[in-house]
Amino acid sequence: MADPWAMHAYLATSPNGDTAPTHGGTTGSDAPKHQAADTLALVYNLIAASYASPGQALREDVESGRFDAALEALAERLELAPVTLGDAAFDTLRAQYVDLFVSSGTGLTSPPYLGYAVDGELLGPTAEAMGRFLLAHDVGINLEWTDMPDHLAAIGEAGLFLLGMDRTDAALELLERYVRPWFDRYATAVATKDVSGFYGPLTTFMHASIREVTRGNGS
Repeated sequence: MADPWAMHAYLATSPNGDTAPTHGGTTGSDAPKHQAADTLALVYNLIAASYASPGQALREDVESGRFDAALEALAERLELAPVTLGDAAFDTLRAQYVDLFVSSGTGLTSPPYLGYAVDGELLGPTAEAMGRFLLAHDVGINLEWTDMPDHLAAIGEAGLFLLGMDRTDAALELLERYVRPWFDRYATAVATKDVSGFYGPLTTFMHASIREVTRGNGS
């Protein structure tokens, strides 16, 4: 499957191996902005890596230690308790992903579409508004992307794209207006239904992280 915004499929690393970009040597009035950008990069990297159907990219992120490093860095930045995930059993993790996010015999817990979390319909007003928001910031959908454009993992990539263009304020607005409502609605349901030991704790932690990142932004 093509990346939705022609972005990378793996967690971003600096030349030093650090997860997420760094802005060493930044001083003065720009420092808070760069710190915010680094924190947002961790959030969006984790969303993009975690909520696509699990495959080789996620396996490599986990086995290399990049995934845990990103979680630890985000927890430290936000002064949150570190999250403990169960071992990612990749032979069964995809089935758990399907059961939580795609289709389930016991009822779908959490469709991974941001607009649906608000409107209760696919490609409704919220998805359309988000599409206009991204286009206004020069982010357009990759024509090879085969899922709906408001898929949670796709918007993780979109947030990284905005940060790559140094549009930190837009990346924060995207998180607050369009990403947080999905976690507000579905984080508890995912934690309750998950049996993998991976998606439940991860989603609870990401919800807490997003709430903290947006807390000083009118949330």
